[in-house]
Amino acid sequence: MPKERELSGKSYDQQLEMVGDYIVNVDIAPNRRVPGELVFEPMGNGVRVSARDESHRTLWGFVASKPMLEQVHCLVAVYDPLFRLIIEELEKRSLPTPAHGDATEEAKRTIAQLEQRLEWFKKSLQVKQSSAASKERARSIARIMSEALRQISLDSEPLKGMKSTPTLDPESDD
Repeated sequence: MPKERELSGKSYDQQLEMVGDYIVNVDIAPNRRVPGELVFEPMGNGVRVSARDESHRTLWGFVASKPMLEQVHCLVAVYDPLFRLIIEELEKRSLPTPAHGDATEEAKRTIAQLEQRLEWFKKSLQVKQSSAASKERARSIARIMSEALRQISLDSEPLKGMKSTPTLDPESDD
């Protein structure tokens, strides 16, 4: 087993090549490891694949399906926890990062955008007559909203200084 200093400065693939299947469970400069899990969730005509950190926050995800497997590339959704990790890495190397605005204004703007999207979903569920397409749309919206609520709940648990815990009453219109 090479000493850590012999591995330092190498790409992760080079480090793996030097040590075979065994690599210590620590960061070896310049590389940084993020412990976590890969999750496969059945959905519709495919499987949602997501990478989560050790706190189960979603880093990235995509929907795998037969047509997707016939391509080299696919669309991947990248989520805020991964964005933050990437920004940290860029800042360490003095590389350009997105400008930081006023956090309160950014939060208000994002909440307003979320409220607009929720209204759009609510309106799209108001149909005169149920059809196969409207039922499929409703299933998709339910899945999307369920995932969003789960992620929001998971990420908001550790927030300090919140006035109260929201009551999630499925019968409430509020």
